[in-house]
Amino acid sequence: MRDRIGQDCLHVPSARFGLLLALRHWFRPGERVLLAPTNCESVLFVVLAAGLTPVMAPVSWRDGNLDVEAVDWSGVSGVLTTHLYGQPDRMDALTAACSRHAVTIIDDAAHAMLTTVRGRPAGTFGAAGVFSLAKHGRAMSGGFLTCPDPADLQALAAARDELLVPGRQLPAVLRPVIRETIYRTGLVRPVWNALRRLGLVRWTGHRLPAREPDLRAALDGLGHPREGGEHGDMEHALTALDYWLSIDLADWRMRQGPLLRRYQRSRFRVIDREREPRLAGVRLLRETPWAAEGVRHAEPQPLLRVPLVVEDRDTVVAQLERRGVVPGFVYDPPLSDYLDLVAQGPDPEVARWWTSHVLPVDPLRARRVAGLLADLKVRPAVPPDV
Repeated sequence: MRDRIGQDCLHVPSARFGLLLALRHWFRPGERVLLAPTNCESVLFVVLAAGLTPVMAPVSWRDGNLDVEAVDWSGVSGVLTTHLYGQPDRMDALTAACSRHAVTIIDDAAHAMLTTVRGRPAGTFGAAGVFSLAKHGRAMSGGFLTCPDPADLQALAAARDELLVPGRQLPAVLRPVIRETIYRTGLVRPVWNALRRLGLVRWTGHRLPAREPDLRAALDGLGHPREGGEHGDMEHALTALDYWLSIDLADWRMRQGPLLRRYQRSRFRVIDREREPRLAGVRLLRETPWAAEGVRHAEPQPLLRVPLVVEDRDTVVAQLERRGVVPGFVYDPPLSDYLDLVAQGPDPEVARWWTSHVLPVDPLRARRVAGLLADLKVRPAVPPDV
């Protein structure tokens, strides 16, 4: 990974674990950190677990990423990039604004393993960056934390080792192997339906059920640092918030042995092999009438998912699932509607428009999905009045 991005890296069991380490290292309890309401809820829960105050950023209807010019930087100590589905944030504008306002960037490239900005890898623009092997590569675990200062990386390694917990290695290898078999053999539909019938899918919508009263009680029980206290017992905090932090990944902070690390290393070959097919899928989908404006007019990148914007999105998702295509990565509603304890950001209607219309499509399935959308006569979403 160091050879790929030109910067030293620390292996971590998951991107969210790397993000937790970075937030604890660079920020004091209670500080305000900006993030996009269009992001995955796991990012929000990690910010809360780190004892920080999440602040919702304005987002662009063109790509769901940060709308830099509309941000109110007053009182903000840090910002998390989004690089939603791999489409890069406007890093020139963002780094310039953060430099002016003395705001620390944590460059979350969990969706953006293959994304570059003017030839520079996403994930290398901040005080620290985070990558995921669970997404590109489909390893279902593993990630990297990077930063330019070796002294910081050494301190982060010590913090990592304190918070890792033991776990079962063999199931952590078998799960992605089985998932990859399903992905490659086209058995998605029967497996997905079986999981639903067995009650093994935890979702009632597109996000994890929030259980907000329980979350508030857990945070209050910690004497949560949002109220200005010091970092408490982090182990106690992570245990109390386990339901929310382990979304999709129960082993998110498991100490990983040689077998699992060897499997994760093998997934880099998959990432490299899929680069050109991903680009081809992006080029195909960006020419369709459903392509999000930001993708249509940007330089093509080997994205994790291609954001299309469609009318009646949830009906479209259900129709695709019946035909064996499970889109995933739909983050709806916006985080500030998902949790009442999170204050609304500026112009929340833009975030609501994006999250209710976006249809993330795997570029490796571009031709099939484009054909299905045409057959279903799916209508492109009309942009909001901005």
